[in-house]
Amino acid sequence: MEKSLIYFLIFAALFIIVLVLFLTFSSMGSKKKVVKKVQKKGTTSYRDKKVTIKEMVEIAANINSSRSDLINAILKVAKELPFPKKSRGVAPKEAELYLEFVLLIASHKNADAKLIAFCNKELKKANPTYATEIEIYENEGLKQKANRI
Repeated sequence: MEKSLIYFLIFAALFIIVLVLFLTFSSMGSKKKVVKKVQKKGTTSYRDKKVTIKEMVEIAANINSSRSDLINAILKVAKELPFPKKSRGVAPKEAELYLEFVLLIASHKNADAKLIAFCNKELKKANPTYATEIEIYENEGLKQKANRI
């Protein structure tokens, strides 16, 4: 009787251990799948698709945008969204949206001096005819940021 009770307890303990291990490994597998799905969704963001200046302005205007979001937006504007060409030295009306982007980046709560300098350098390099306007809007954004603090 005692031997059968001991065998039963050993069997029950092994069964519980195997069940716990199975549940642990199966739950770990499902967490990995969720992480992969999130990463896949994250890669299909504005970084991979064709974007507009309005979308970049929305990112810069969003107070919850992270520093890396702002950097990615600056790079997109500098590389894929050139400012409209000036006519007789005068910026067209469409350029206001681009310059608003500069102002919003400079006044953003997550923009530090390095990010603003990076924005200045990249946008001036991509749009040398707008260097003066970029400087003016950047300074205005810095004033707005200083008034808010």
